[in-house]
Amino acid sequence: MSLQLQPQPTPLDWPSALEHLREVLPRWQHRNQSPILQLCIPIAEPDPLEWLEHQEGATRIYWSDREHQFQLAGLGSALQIEGSTDEVMQKVSGWQKLVPPNTAFLGGIPFHNSTKETERCGSFQQAAFVLPFLMVQQDSNGSFLWVHLAQNIEGAATTQELFDLLARLKFPSNPRLFDSQRISIVERNDAPNLVDWSHSVESALSQIRASHCEKIVLARQSHFQLNKSPDPFDLLNQLRQQAPHAYHFGWQDSQGPAFLSITPERLFKRKRQNLESEALAGTRPRGQNAYHDEQLTHELFHDTKEVREHLVVLRFMEERFSEHCRVVERLSHLEPLRLKHVQHLQSRLQGRLLDEVTDAQLLSSLHPTPAVCGLPQAVSRTQINNLESFDRGWYAGPVGYVSKQQSEFAVGIRSGVLEGDSLTVYTGAGIVEGSDPDREWQELDHKLRSWEALLGNPS
Repeated sequence: MSLQLQPQPTPLDWPSALEHLREVLPRWQHRNQSPILQLCIPIAEPDPLEWLEHQEGATRIYWSDREHQFQLAGLGSALQIEGSTDEVMQKVSGWQKLVPPNTAFLGGIPFHNSTKETERCGSFQQAAFVLPFLMVQQDSNGSFLWVHLAQNIEGAATTQELFDLLARLKFPSNPRLFDSQRISIVERNDAPNLVDWSHSVESALSQIRASHCEKIVLARQSHFQLNKSPDPFDLLNQLRQQAPHAYHFGWQDSQGPAFLSITPERLFKRKRQNLESEALAGTRPRGQNAYHDEQLTHELFHDTKEVREHLVVLRFMEERFSEHCRVVERLSHLEPLRLKHVQHLQSRLQGRLLDEVTDAQLLSSLHPTPAVCGLPQAVSRTQINNLESFDRGWYAGPVGYVSKQQSEFAVGIRSGVLEGDSLTVYTGAGIVEGSDPDREWQELDHKLRSWEALLGNPS
């Protein structure tokens, strides 16, 4: 088991926290040879994401739930694993046996394993999880700095790497060079374009009319050439203002490409044996005023195509819950979820897990849902491979954290990959009987608005 020293009674500022770490780390390591050492220090940190923005030269990862009640900002990697979903989850499960039950491993999983060579989604074709060297956690109890160090574990980072990271730390109180230049779009290209999109939708509809499947979700890449290279976590912080009622997730290895997501959709939340999830499908934009907004909500609830799309997802989620839970119940049915730029139909579920059901089993069973793939799953995935010219990478894949005590994953939609001054944003639309290519294209544009508002196109 790990060693957990008693935290300081009052929160420390960053200089005091660093001084404390330099004092206790040598003794901490010397007195205990556990495979994974863990130290917790209460800190006075108002915003974990702003702290993460200041850091560089190491893996950075950020997670926030939709209510902003639980935030994790990780820096560096005491342990990190990349590979197939099965091997990564097996490795993380082994690591979890060496740490206290509340220790979180953060990461993401690709939509599916693909061999496409046409276009790559940064370096996000494989599953990846990390136990950060340093992690700022903020919850209802305050802010805490967790320090992790792995010993005698294959692939573990060294003590010297931890000390080097501590030497490079910067803090929100440090002055930053202010770049007054606003981010703007130099050039935009969509793949597919509208003509190719229409052909893909018609191909999907032909499969549906032939009764090969009920629903196929198709995606689009929007490539933006920007006028400058923003810091990905500064961009995520700005996106947080555009999409406040969403999960916020970001991952960047050192100075490489970054995956960012501002997704409204929960895949599952587990707290011990309690499991929660939802069906989220059916979309309309927000109205220009309260009356227009209610009109669009009424239209959404009475649109046969949108309701059908939603019920396909709900039926799938209830079936999968029944496989893993002794009790399943609906918390809501066809309620509106209103976001800043769009609104959705939402139905929420909860269940009581059977004994010995693992997070890996839940991920395998629930992902991908019909909200991002279609139904039947195997046929829809085949059609996605046939009709899309790019690999989705982590787009529409699970992103989140796992611990023995609790885990939570969002579906990585409304997401993008930032590499220097090149940004690729992914959006998708569910195709069912009654879908119209032009209306589905408009839906993609509505889902892109949170990003465009930051890129000089607030429409």
